[in-house]
Amino acid sequence: MSALREKLLLAIYRHFEQWAGNNRLDFACQKGCATCCTQNVTMTAVEGDLIHRFMDDNARHAWFAGKLQVKKPRPQVVATTNEFAERCLAGQEGKAPNSVEGEPCPYLEDSRCQIYQVRPFSCRSFASLEKCLAGQAAQLPQFYIATTTAAQQLIEHVGQGEYWGNMHDVLLALCDRKENEETAQLLASQSLADQARARLRKAKPLPGFLISGEDYDRVSPFILALFNEKIGGKTVEEILNGK
Repeated sequence: MSALREKLLLAIYRHFEQWAGNNRLDFACQKGCATCCTQNVTMTAVEGDLIHRFMDDNARHAWFAGKLQVKKPRPQVVATTNEFAERCLAGQEGKAPNSVEGEPCPYLEDSRCQIYQVRPFSCRSFASLEKCLAGQAAQLPQFYIATTTAAQQLIEHVGQGEYWGNMHDVLLALCDRKENEETAQLLASQSLADQARARLRKAKPLPGFLISGEDYDRVSPFILALFNEKIGGKTVEEILNGK
């Protein structure tokens, strides 16, 4: 992962957290609550690189390789967030990504996330105004959902051209990188990573935001604050626009 992509990703994380804090939503979520923590989490390779490096920095290669080899069914992704957005903006119908319930996340132990510091954005955005029960949807205001979707679109834009899909599959696929070879060597079979790659899609650039007029005033502070941040003398907006 390039240093610039990492800085952009972390800026999105930071501004989303600040935006959520400013909106003072009274979430029911507490430490140890893991109802929403399933294998059905999508992410980019940029986010996966952070997790791999975390494992490397903490010498948890054997533990990580063991988790990567957990054999549980994972949903097939049908479209990235930006592919879905592009179809919607063109007036076409399509199935939204990440819409199927999954098995418990393999990175949970005693209902606590073992990669919490580097969890992907999908996990960071999980929340509910009421305590969640298995099989029930989280209770969230529409403007919060619109903002998390905007953040997911931006993260995909940052990671465009690289792996996008189920979290477990992305992490397996990234074992093909030289910096991750220590984990890769601990996998029982290289075919696991090959199979994961076959299920993935490529991240796409931002086609436009899926923000309704009624949500714009609540979502725009997040986008504007992020776009105005400067990285290396350029604003995030300029960098994302390739300037």
